[in-house]
Amino acid sequence: MKFKYILLDAFTKMPFSGAQIAVFPHAASLTEQQKLLLSRELNLGETVFVTNSEKNSCDAKLEIYTPQGKSGFAGHALLAACYAMGEAGLAKGSDIRIELDNRIIDAVVSLKNQKAQISIPVSEKYDEFVPSNTELAQLIGVEASEIGFKEYKPMIAGCPEPYLVVPLKNNTVLRHAQVNENKWQQSFVAPLAQQVLLFTDDHGFEGVSFAARIIGKGISEKEDPPIGAAAPALGLYISYGKRDYHRSCLVQRGDEKSRISILEVNVDKVGEDVMGMQLGGNVVKMGEGYFDIPA
Repeated sequence: MKFKYILLDAFTKMPFSGAQIAVFPHAASLTEQQKLLLSRELNLGETVFVTNSEKNSCDAKLEIYTPQGKSGFAGHALLAACYAMGEAGLAKGSDIRIELDNRIIDAVVSLKNQKAQISIPVSEKYDEFVPSNTELAQLIGVEASEIGFKEYKPMIAGCPEPYLVVPLKNNTVLRHAQVNENKWQQSFVAPLAQQVLLFTDDHGFEGVSFAARIIGKGISEKEDPPIGAAAPALGLYISYGKRDYHRSCLVQRGDEKSRISILEVNVDKVGEDVMGMQLGGNVVKMGEGYFDIPA
């Protein structure tokens, strides 16, 4: 049998930028093992398989795989998959509702503008109890004086997964920071946050609010993985402690030496309650192909 896949670059207007994603729009008859093998064959960060949802309100069920196995929420993969569904005619109109890990997620797709926006189910996780700036500096290989700017200070924020969010004054410091895995494992913060999300307002991109980068176990100093899974946590973080708050901001990942992504994060609060969060961006279709899988 032939199985079509679509290659897309998410969170970018420019080909060969952003996050590389493969989407199989008709994957209902593939087994779990075949999905894993196809993900390994493509060897991209994420491969998404579109299958049928048992929930009547959903257009489809999505499963996200890395070459290592099945994965959870990933904003860049969801954005690309929803755009691919729109392109493949798998939803009526521009509104798409999908199922992922028993969560229902709504999205809006504009093929004309090459853009998609996902409504993130809000699951607020906050914790101000984090290591001191001195200890954090040792954990991520920076000077303590570089940590924190304006009203921003380190804390844990999660939506849905928790990240240790660390604001840095300098973009060069952000680009070269790296977690000391031995010190990280010895720190009380290790079980509380899966990775570290660094961000700064020191950057050279017009219209962009922040530059951001994820570091953590298994990520080398030169790596700059997609931040789609962490962007909602950053959205919650910047709204923390604020009332009746609305903000739409652009977040940049990568630099001139890597695949730059631009993510749009929207947060709406009524009083102290987060009423809505959206993650959006542009998508570029790079190509498509077929795999021949024995029946």
